[in-house]
Amino acid sequence: MSVRFNGLVLGPLAALALAGCQETTTANAARPRVDAPGVPVSVQSISGAPDQVTAHFAGLLGEAAAERKMEIVPGDKPARFRVRGYLTAQPTEDGQTALAFVWDVYDESKKRAQRVQGESLGRRGGGGDPWAGIDQTIVAKAASESADAIASFLTTAPVPEAKPDAKSKTRTAQAAPEKNR
Repeated sequence: MSVRFNGLVLGPLAALALAGCQETTTANAARPRVDAPGVPVSVQSISGAPDQVTAHFAGLLGEAAAERKMEIVPGDKPARFRVRGYLTAQPTEDGQTALAFVWDVYDESKKRAQRVQGESLGRRGGGGDPWAGIDQTIVAKAASESADAIASFLTTAPVPEAKPDAKSKTRTAQAAPEKNR
């Protein structure tokens, strides 16, 4: 199941590292909170989870992004990065349930600049549906960790070089020849 967002939707996004298809993984490690103001980001989609979990996660992700001063823009507006995410719930070997997240962060040229992934452990699952073991606390933790990871990437991402456009090309004026006296 995939949910597409065209607007302010989610909020946070970005991981840890310089560009270049690097990957960051967290497994219950405490991440420092990072603020990332001024980098326009658009959340394009969150897929994999039931609609109710996705909607709750999206709202919490938006709140976490706002707390980190991330500039979330609608999908039809210019953004320096576009983010697509995936959530999954799965039982762990010790009987708990893990809510795993993966975020691919794409640059303006549509190349993946970063992959962020991690998981938050939930309560012991009951029955065959791993989503039944995912509560609001775990969803909130995963949204916060996602926002931290994306913000960390945004603060380390290289700034793209400015491209001159045809109208603003500078012409070199040739000096007028000096007149002999």
